Amino acid sequence: MSLPDPALLVPHEGEALLLERIDSVDADGLVASLVVGGTKPRGRQDSLPGWMGPEIMAQAVSAFATLRSGPPYRPKPGLLLGIRTYRSEIDEFRRGACIAVSVRESTRLDAGRAVFDSTLSLDGRQVASGMLTVFQPENVVESLAEQLA
Repeated sequence: MSLPDPALLVPHEGEALLLERIDSVDADGLVASLVVGGTKPRGRQDSLPGWMGPEIMAQAVSAFATLRSGPPYRPKPGLLLGIRTYRSEIDEFRRGACIAVSVRESTRLDAGRAVFDSTLSLDGRQVASGMLTVFQPENVVESLAEQLA
């Protein structure tokens, strides 16, 4: 099975889109990857700071949510509510580094909230981890209207 390009799954464009490839997906999560300074528009960068890890993880969660909704793929707005216990063993991801990001939904809460256990690996060695709490309501417009009322 051929998996879609992350550009179809994540609502980011140009240098803001970090993921290059979806490597695998199952019912609970996915694995995606990127090469620092790779072929995407951000290829001009010599490195990515370690604190970009949560953004890489959040983009993988977004890709998973879009894949789970099924074709035709239309990324929906979502929010990163929080990051718990983010730890990184490295200060920067250097040019040429192949980063694998794994996200697994550990908890699905009410009204579109979920928790994902996430890791970043370089050459098969885990170098960062964190728990992301996200929010993606079923109907964004209705949900916002209810909150504003």
